[in-house]
Amino acid sequence: MGMYLERVGAESPPARRIWRPRDCSLYALGLGAGWDELEFVTEGVANLEQKVYPTFVLAGVMSAEAETWPDPGFETGSYDLHQLVLGQQRLVLHDVVGPSGDVTSRTRVAGIYDKGSGALVLLEVQGDDTATGRPVFTATTGLFVIGEGGFGGERGPSGAPAPPDRPPDDRVEHATLGVQTLLYRHAGNDANPVHLDPDFARRAGFRGPILTGLNTLGFAGRAMVHSVAAGDAQRLRSIDGRFAAPGYNGDVLTTEVWEGDDLGVDELGDRVVLYRVVNQEGAVLLDRGRATFATPAR
Repeated sequence: MGMYLERVGAESPPARRIWRPRDCSLYALGLGAGWDELEFVTEGVANLEQKVYPTFVLAGVMSAEAETWPDPGFETGSYDLHQLVLGQQRLVLHDVVGPSGDVTSRTRVAGIYDKGSGALVLLEVQGDDTATGRPVFTATTGLFVIGEGGFGGERGPSGAPAPPDRPPDDRVEHATLGVQTLLYRHAGNDANPVHLDPDFARRAGFRGPILTGLNTLGFAGRAMVHSVAAGDAQRLRSIDGRFAAPGYNGDVLTTEVWEGDDLGVDELGDRVVLYRVVNQEGAVLLDRGRATFATPAR
């Protein structure tokens, strides 16, 4: 057992990833979009210009990239796979995510950090426009390896701040389906049996198949696109959060949103918004969430 620190900086070969409008519509349906969001789900019906929830690239590109890895941890240690859990996800958008796309993706081991009770592996997927070479997005996944800390390494970067000590400015409620993870298997390219096989999920210690963390993050992104950006998905510039507890099919997800001048702007001048996701039982599923939004053009 142990971590392979020499793997920091290792990079996968480039791979071409292509998506089409139908893929973006299926993803939006996987986030609960419906009749009141036809522009996201119908590929331009009734002369509507198709819109895309930009977190699509986590499903349509990053997840496809992950399927090519030699193992879920990208050969970063000799740990057993049951020790590996998804801890956090960050997405930075460098360009507009359109309904059709063609990018070249690469995975890099961005860091292996010592968190005491475990190790944190950061895997960075970069997507660049295949024709121009311009960056489209950077997605950084934090994998927590239970029990593999204490090797004397750096602790790594700190996370986003906790929400301010005041009520949220908005609460956006979305109900998931009783077959949510079966749908997201296709919408999000995630065939992990813990989301699909009731017996497997129970053996892993859950009462049934659990929601995919990236699906919960996508619901939060959808909520904030409408709450913060009045439906203008292109204003979302980044989103990240920590996965705190599992959710289940049929859960009602409430995205609590904090915004305002007291949260400031980032180094690019984009507005900072903080959020978290709780379910109907009050359990926090996604914590210390942070997003940035471009100021609308005047």
